[in-house]
Amino acid sequence: MEVQKLNNKAWIVLFFISVFHFSCQIEPGFEENTSLGSGGWPEKQKIVYDISQIPETGEYDFQVLIRQDNNYPFYNCFLLTEITDQKGKILKKGLAEAFFYDQKTGKPKGQGLGDLFSHQYTIFDHLYLKKGSRINIKIRQFMRRDTLQGIVSVGYALKPLVKNGKN
Repeated sequence: MEVQKLNNKAWIVLFFISVFHFSCQIEPGFEENTSLGSGGWPEKQKIVYDISQIPETGEYDFQVLIRQDNNYPFYNCFLLTEITDQKGKILKKGLAEAFFYDQKTGKPKGQGLGDLFSHQYTIFDHLYLKKGSRINIKIRQFMRRDTLQGIVSVGYALKPLVKNGKN
């Protein structure tokens, strides 16, 4: 009986150590989201992020992150994105189309359950950034609607590209 209790305690300790270990492994890069609540995304509202210091010189993938619910009235969404440096010089600018539902079947794309779905769209790949530089990110919807219902949050991820096992 004493051996069994020790085994249970050992398993509990091992469980907490592994949870702590895996929760502390942070993927390199930046990620941030802005909640829009139930009011939707107004056409004139730019979602703006400032990154005060790029940690390493190299190439990065820039992704837009969107969470939408079943109140979203379209199968797609056009996004205008812009990345500028600290002097306001445009590094990248573009229009992208994000697909939330299959156009023919109406089946939701992305990850989620119920009526909430998360999407990741690579907008710029191989974006070259220098260590120590500051950048500004602007994202806005371009659906020509005063307010776009069903968009719950908008964000970005800036992930370093791994080359030869190194960042």
